[in-house]
Amino acid sequence: MALCRRILRLSIHAKHCRFVVRRYAKPITGYESADNALQAVTGGRINRWLDAYEDLVGLTEVRQAQDQVTQAESSYRSIQEQRRSTQQQLTKIQAKIKAIATEIEKTKRGTDAYLGLVTKENEIIKEEKEVLEQVTVLEESEKQSFTLLSSALRESHEKERARAERMKYWGIMGSIIGAVIGIFGSTVNSYMRMKELRNLVTTAAESGQIHREKMMELIMSVNEQYGKIYQFLADIRSATGITPPAKQTPAKISNNDTTASESNLEELISTLKQNEVMFREEINKLGEILLVKQGRGDSEGKETVVYVGPEMQSLLHTTEKSIEKKLVVQTCVYVLAAVSVPILLKIFSGS
Repeated sequence: MALCRRILRLSIHAKHCRFVVRRYAKPITGYESADNALQAVTGGRINRWLDAYEDLVGLTEVRQAQDQVTQAESSYRSIQEQRRSTQQQLTKIQAKIKAIATEIEKTKRGTDAYLGLVTKENEIIKEEKEVLEQVTVLEESEKQSFTLLSSALRESHEKERARAERMKYWGIMGSIIGAVIGIFGSTVNSYMRMKELRNLVTTAAESGQIHREKMMELIMSVNEQYGKIYQFLADIRSATGITPPAKQTPAKISNNDTTASESNLEELISTLKQNEVMFREEINKLGEILLVKQGRGDSEGKETVVYVGPEMQSLLHTTEKSIEKKLVVQTCVYVLAAVSVPILLKIFSGS
């Protein structure tokens, strides 16, 4: 009973191994069209590549061990079938011997029938002896075949276990190599990014210095223009004999700190608006004073038409309009420049 259970268990293992062999013995993908396409693309080298891969991971040894298991199983089954057939033949012979023995007991001795039955029994006994010898030999062969099958199965399991261990070690080595490559790549990437960042910072610093210089030039130009306008108005007052108002000078823009901060930007815009308002008020006051002088001259009967006549009034009116236009245009240009330069500085500094 124990032998039958062991045989059944080995048969199940052998079926499993045969299934694995059939699975590994399949073509590359199992589809003929895909296999033909791979053969055409690789120029027939795909099989050599697969063989090299199987040798590397140990699949070739596993397949050979499984082939040995399949052969041992086939031999064991063949011997087992022969032993069963011989056993059945022996059973039939023994049944014949029993039947002849029964007939001999019923037959009288000394008769020809008794002699024939005895002779027949003797021949069957000889045949039984031969069959018994065959059964003994087949049983011994079956035991040897079973032993070979067991050893082949153990070897196959060992090869499979060794392959699994090898794949585990290969996986560990691959993980270590991948980690090293990842660390090296991250280091190189960080170095390149830091180098690029340093270049950007250097470029931004140089660009910021250039923009600060441009900003200083712009502030100096604005102060110079405001000074010229103020001097022009002062010349007009001195030419017409108008007393200049006390403590009224254009506010100068400070060029000490030219960084693109919001407070400096608001201060610059406020200064520009303040100067524009001051010049507008100054021009309006000049116009009013000239008109008043013209009215007084008419009332007193003095010939002041030469100095503040219609031509002079027209000239002053034209000059006033021209100065206002210039002030508006210059103020807009300076405001746009003062707004755009800090924005560009912020953009370059942020990048």
